[in-house]
Amino acid sequence: MKKILYMIPVLLLLVVGMYFHNKAGIKDEEVISLSEDILNDYEDIIIKHGNNEEKLIALTFDDGPHKDFTPQILGVLKENDVKATFFVVGEMVDWNSEIVKREYNEGHEIGNHTFTHINVEKRSYSEINKEINQTQEAVKKVIGKEPNLFRPPYRAISKNMCTIAKDKNMNIILWSNLDPRDWSNPGVNYIVETIVNKVQNGTIILLHDYNNSKNSTTQTIQALKIVIPKLKEQGYKFVTISELMNHMDKDKQTQNKK
Repeated sequence: MKKILYMIPVLLLLVVGMYFHNKAGIKDEEVISLSEDILNDYEDIIIKHGNNEEKLIALTFDDGPHKDFTPQILGVLKENDVKATFFVVGEMVDWNSEIVKREYNEGHEIGNHTFTHINVEKRSYSEINKEINQTQEAVKKVIGKEPNLFRPPYRAISKNMCTIAKDKNMNIILWSNLDPRDWSNPGVNYIVETIVNKVQNGTIILLHDYNNSKNSTTQTIQALKIVIPKLKEQGYKFVTISELMNHMDKDKQTQNKK
């Protein structure tokens, strides 16, 4: 009898748990559907991939600039004559303005990655607007102009974010099927193999200026020294996001003429 009495609350917990799990499942599906709707509604400003017909790829770096690691990345890029796009966090710009200036002077592109790396799905219109504006102003103080590219942290999407970006004539830059999760220190070989095996024409590659590495360099920097020559040997050309987009436009124009 005691066993039966003990089992009753357990069964009740299981039933309640299943009930709320099912409700949560419905909500998850609604969120996924909402995200897809947003992507469709703003497809004219959201970029996930370049031209499939040309061997052009774009290296992008998030979360910087970092005082120690970003200069090393710039050194590798310069040594290999490669241009990239840096999606900077506004407060990091304020702390490392000379590095941002160097990025720009060496021909790299600067994009907006919010001021404090927020999740835009969880913030209000005014909060998102403030974060983007603060970063626009921080970058403009350093290079003399505001970015026209925005990348949301965590690849989070919200209607408010898209509306703000569109009102500011900014493109929202996501990434392709290529995220080697370099921020998690998965191993240099893993980063290299993920990029080399998954890269395609028009791929936007996601990397990061830094992680929590306690070493004098990062796995990202080590991997770059291997990856860039390998991809060049395969005939790929590295371009900035704007250059990638320009070739997308040319591709559309060509198709329209046919």
